[in-house]
Amino acid sequence: MKLGKVLPVVLSLGLMLPFAGPAHAAEEPVVKVELTAPFALSSTEALTTMTFTVNGNYTVEGQPSFILIAGQKYFVQLENGALSLYRFGQMGMPVPLVQGVSTLTLTPSLPDGEAATLKVEGKTEYSYRGGLELRVGYKGTIQRIIPINIVGMENYLKGVVPSEMYTSWNREALKAQAVAARTYAVRKLNTQPGGYINDTVQYQVYKGVTNENQNSNLAVEETKGEVLSYNGSLIDAVYSSSNGGYTEAAENVWKGSGVPYLTAKPDPYDAASGTKDRSWQQTLTLAQLQDKIKNRTPAVGTIKKIEVKQTYPSGRVADLAIEGDKGELHLSKDEARTVLGLRSARYTVQANYSTPTPASVKELLAINSDVTTARKEAGGLVIASSTTTKASTGANLVIQGAEQKKAVSQSGNGTASQPVLTSVTFNGSGYGHGVGMSQWGAQQMAKEGKTYRDILDFYYAPAQITGGYGTQN
Repeated sequence: MKLGKVLPVVLSLGLMLPFAGPAHAAEEPVVKVELTAPFALSSTEALTTMTFTVNGNYTVEGQPSFILIAGQKYFVQLENGALSLYRFGQMGMPVPLVQGVSTLTLTPSLPDGEAATLKVEGKTEYSYRGGLELRVGYKGTIQRIIPINIVGMENYLKGVVPSEMYTSWNREALKAQAVAARTYAVRKLNTQPGGYINDTVQYQVYKGVTNENQNSNLAVEETKGEVLSYNGSLIDAVYSSSNGGYTEAAENVWKGSGVPYLTAKPDPYDAASGTKDRSWQQTLTLAQLQDKIKNRTPAVGTIKKIEVKQTYPSGRVADLAIEGDKGELHLSKDEARTVLGLRSARYTVQANYSTPTPASVKELLAINSDVTTARKEAGGLVIASSTTTKASTGANLVIQGAEQKKAVSQSGNGTASQPVLTSVTFNGSGYGHGVGMSQWGAQQMAKEGKTYRDILDFYYAPAQITGGYGTQN
């Protein structure tokens, strides 16, 4: 799904089906989120030390003899394949607290823990509500620390909604975002291997307390427990920044069969939203294209041609053919945008060619030591040596030197010049996969007076809002 903030990240005026009533009280799910945002590590880096400060007292599971004190700074370090917890003492000297464990779990001392937060330090500082679990894991073959925030669903959403949508936007749009994000998260809790998700666009962007805002917090609180269901099950409530004026069917983007609540249709709200992604242009050089497909199979060699072979009714590319001197590669479904790093798959292709500049006649005629000058005039080639001047159309001119002969073409370089692909320009609209809710479309609907229920109905009908995190219909 698209995740990522709405960046520089329908037709019906009434409800097709009525939504259910207000949400009812139910047990709030707990979310486990791997934290990556503070560290911004490259693909070759692994987290081996993590520094944090607690705001509020925390206990350490299995260590009843002490608590982590509010305002105090601590760090966890990976040592010999295990975790060790230290406190910064006087003069910054580390004081060991726990050593040689595979897991550390920190929990707010007070039962509700609402005021307790942890400030995690890295390349950027972020603060988080709830607890923190630290595990030993791997990044490839390298051991690392896996920091996991343990937080209630509603507080999790307070860190997601403002990371996915501008907090200055209409409250109804933010409420629609909250319901979609809640549905997505609750559904993932039931299916996610390992029991945790992360804070990136792979799932939903989450930046904890650092990103919280009153407007988005109210949107979360006013929709507490509300999710989207179809036939008694939570839907896959995916969303993207902008669909470019046309939603896409899920089966045209990902593997699997379609579902009735994620279909393709015109979206006049996104089209009228004014997003800068309504129209975009991106040019990739031949070298950039080669680099982007270097690990794809089959290998194509040097790219000679790129062409859209098929599109869906939405205008999105269904089959992009890349032809090279060694083979042909076809990109389909979501690969048509993600492999090339394009803003969406709703684009047209303009291949840009150039004709190589031919070598000068003088260079080619240098095989003959008598040649002193050569130039090309409108009527053909003029070759001057120390004794003669020779004019020729160039069509049948052969220059003979001491050791070789050279046939000179009309272009003057000995071979016919052929256009060479130098770059490709993509002209498109939209940002993201285009399936489900358009965030810019949701904002436009809200500006036009539609409620969050109207918004969700347009993008996900026949799915309906249910309360109690899907346990109460």
